[in-house]
Amino acid sequence: MENEAKVKNRKKYKKRNRLIIPIATIAIVCAGVGAYFYYDYMNRVYASCVVELGGDVTASDFSKNSSKDVQFTKDTVISTDHTGIFQVGVESAPYTYDCTLEVDDTVSPELSVKELTRTKAEIPAATDFVDSVSDLSGEVTVYFGSGVSFDNYGDIPITIVAEDASGNCTKEDTVLHLVEEYDIEPPVIEGQLDKTVYVGQSVSYKNGVSVTDNVDDDISVEVDSSQVNLDVPGEYNVIYTATDSMGNMDLKEGVVTVIEQLYSEDEVYALADEVLSGIITEDMSDYDKAHAIYVWVQGNIGYSESTDRDDWLKGAYDGLKNRRGDCYTYFAVSKALLTRAGIKNEDIEIIPTATRHHYWNVIDCGEGWRHFDATPRHDKSFKGFYLTDEELMAYSNEHYRSHNYDREIYTYFN
Repeated sequence: MENEAKVKNRKKYKKRNRLIIPIATIAIVCAGVGAYFYYDYMNRVYASCVVELGGDVTASDFSKNSSKDVQFTKDTVISTDHTGIFQVGVESAPYTYDCTLEVDDTVSPELSVKELTRTKAEIPAATDFVDSVSDLSGEVTVYFGSGVSFDNYGDIPITIVAEDASGNCTKEDTVLHLVEEYDIEPPVIEGQLDKTVYVGQSVSYKNGVSVTDNVDDDISVEVDSSQVNLDVPGEYNVIYTATDSMGNMDLKEGVVTVIEQLYSEDEVYALADEVLSGIITEDMSDYDKAHAIYVWVQGNIGYSESTDRDDWLKGAYDGLKNRRGDCYTYFAVSKALLTRAGIKNEDIEIIPTATRHHYWNVIDCGEGWRHFDATPRHDKSFKGFYLTDEELMAYSNEHYRSHNYDREIYTYFN
């Protein structure tokens, strides 16, 4: 009996073992599959995404796995126009996720300011100093960066602050010119507004042009050269404008003359170098070089009338080649020789009349500007070398205003 019971128990145990193995196997498989799907679910997308205000965002920004397709749910509306935390739905088949989109604003406003001139009766607000201000949030508060006292006249330092809704700030410094009387006087544009340039070359419109004002020290000149075509010979109008801090404006018109270049600088300078090689040496001072050039021009160029006075390179070439010409030729030859000798020089021209026109040079040998006029005159006592402005003007006033130039254009001696 005892043996029969053992046999029966052994059979039950075997049957039990046969059931445990399949059940355990199924449990392990289920657990593995569950773990896989759980891992797959958890590693498809990020729970949240941060984007800058006004930035772009797509469903792929939430994706952890680039090999999986993701998209926003149909009921999800995406906007980064406002800061905050927003709920979004992200689909990655077969799953759907509830995620958050955080829109932050960490960029400060863009701010530019200007100087102002006011009286004590017209104390400005902080916004009056603003030239331009912008921010993606569209909400900007402008205020003074520190306490400002308007008790004293003069230049008052001002700090302007622009702050957006997220607390990002931009600071810019400027100046308030506090004056006793209201400024109604416009700035004054002076200088060489008319330019001559060869076809295809550029123009330095502001070179030789200056602005002065009764209050403001630093006023820039704006140039409208939209009508100029540097590829076609002709005369073109140019508009110069200058505006002070009170809005007073000066407007002047200049003319750019575009001409064909008949001779190159290399051709002219080659002729000039031939002359210089025989009259100057390296150990000479700039003054001595300039004097040697003056003597050579007066002694080697014969006077003859001419009406060709637009192209200085042509004037210099003709003068150096043919050794004849009028005052423009003397000026142009002197310009070429002075330039090649390394002497600082500029052009100057008389205020023309119906019967008279004249050109000459000014030079700087280290002692300031001096007049250099190599054109011979009927008055044999005149020597137009290295004259101060006072000396030349004294001569001019005694000889029918022979060198009456426009001081608003040529400001060398102002």
